[in-house]
Amino acid sequence: MASYSDTACPMHADFDPLSPTFLADPFAFLTSLQREAPVFYAPSIGYYVVTRHADIEAVFLDRETYSAAVAQLPLAPLAPEAAQILGASGTSPQPSMVSLDPPAHTRLRSPTVRAFTPQRVAQMMPRIRTIVDELLDAIDPGVPFDLVASLTFPLPATVIFSFLGIPERDWQQLKQWCGDRASLTFGRPSPAEQVHHAENMAAYRGYLRAFVARKTSTHDDTFTSALLEIHEKEPEALTEEEITSILYSLTFAGHETTNYLIGNMLRRLLEEPSRWDAVVGDPSLIAGVVDETLRYDSSVPMWRRVTKRSVTLGGVELPAGAKLLLWLAAAGRDPTVFPEPETFEPRRTGVSRTLAFGKGIHYCLGAALGKLEAQLALEALTRRFPHLRLVQGQGLEFHANISFRGPKELWARAT
Repeated sequence: MASYSDTACPMHADFDPLSPTFLADPFAFLTSLQREAPVFYAPSIGYYVVTRHADIEAVFLDRETYSAAVAQLPLAPLAPEAAQILGASGTSPQPSMVSLDPPAHTRLRSPTVRAFTPQRVAQMMPRIRTIVDELLDAIDPGVPFDLVASLTFPLPATVIFSFLGIPERDWQQLKQWCGDRASLTFGRPSPAEQVHHAENMAAYRGYLRAFVARKTSTHDDTFTSALLEIHEKEPEALTEEEITSILYSLTFAGHETTNYLIGNMLRRLLEEPSRWDAVVGDPSLIAGVVDETLRYDSSVPMWRRVTKRSVTLGGVELPAGAKLLLWLAAAGRDPTVFPEPETFEPRRTGVSRTLAFGKGIHYCLGAALGKLEAQLALEALTRRFPHLRLVQGQGLEFHANISFRGPKELWARAT
């Protein structure tokens, strides 16, 4: 990979997306950088940071110049023992379609799209409503409760795991493995922590291989069985190992991103009680609230690409092999695209231009499902607890990784 080139490119040595200050309030760094240095080099991570909507959109759409190969590479260099564990288990550091370019990407994406139909997502609506109701039934409204533990974390995990057909007895284990994967890939763990995470990721991959093998003889109406039907009809179009890879991607992405989407949505509504009250009074705002949350406080604030050849981006000359950190959350606050970007406005027009789900061939497959979960959760929560308020004085904490952001806890009172 290429190193830093200072040709017309500023360096910001104080920019560290894993620092406690940045994790607490990433937007405090944004305004001046977007205006004065739309592309800059961050030595803390060895990446060029891209902040403007137009530049990030151009990167997503130009697959001849930009590769997805680094999308899931560990941000920190892997300790030799951790790398050996992953290699021995067949768990590549970049194991799924989000980090592949055509034609390998097309090979996985095409059958996944065939199985992940809008009809299949729509059929999930009654199931999602039931899950939400069961989770809210378990809340004691007489005492403060954590919205993350009670709702935002278990809901998407339950939805995606049941969608794939994974037995309920294994859900808790998969949740833990997803956390290991996020830390190893998008954080800065110590060598000892890397070994721990690598061992769990190897177990995670092995579990999914065994799961797919069992499913070959027990077909049902789940997404995994839909993939296996494609495999049986066209064995060369989709192998069992590729189905494992697809599940490795979906069990993670379908859980982490939606958890933080719902958490960020509830935080932003409840931090200004008038916002919450407006939605209680007018449920037609709910779809707009979800879209505005994706723009205003994306659950996937950063993603990655690498240049295949030298290119000029945002006025900066980049060499081949330059690693790019696409600051998606910054794109959502770009004033040239979204007027008054610091204002949370559910009635905003043009919000569909958000890049929160990516764009182009890697656009998020689960976007519709994640938005549906957020909408149904907010519908039920505003109906059940119209006077919901945040517990005053709580400090919010966020996981130390670059690509998934939402509060670890969000304490609230029902009355």
